[in-house]
Amino acid sequence: MDEKGVRICMPAGEEVVVPIGIKEIYIGIPENRISLTIIKCISADGKAIPPVVIVPGIMIMVSWFHENMTGHEVITVSPTGYTNEGIYMVWLDHFIKHNNCGPDKEWHILLINGATCH
Repeated sequence: MDEKGVRICMPAGEEVVVPIGIKEIYIGIPENRISLTIIKCISADGKAIPPVVIVPGIMIMVSWFHENMTGHEVITVSPTGYTNEGIYMVWLDHFIKHNNCGPDKEWHILLINGATCH
């Protein structure tokens, strides 16, 4: 499992035209973007559990949900849009639910990096 920061939004009213060989572009106006964090997990046999999406804010807005969502994703908020200990506990419950884990179930190993919030 790991988390990844993602930038969303494009500065309003701008089009970007680049040569076909360009794969990445950096825009010098980061204030016009919102960053969020996605916690993801894929098992050794290739099974991916639905992601946990952390949006900066204090309340969840209905407009954040799209008709293509499965309903198994977890959308949550933090003031910074970054993960914290409380959100990791929510994620761990989500992991347990989607991997049919528990004290009386088959054991699973969870590999994480050494970040303090993990």
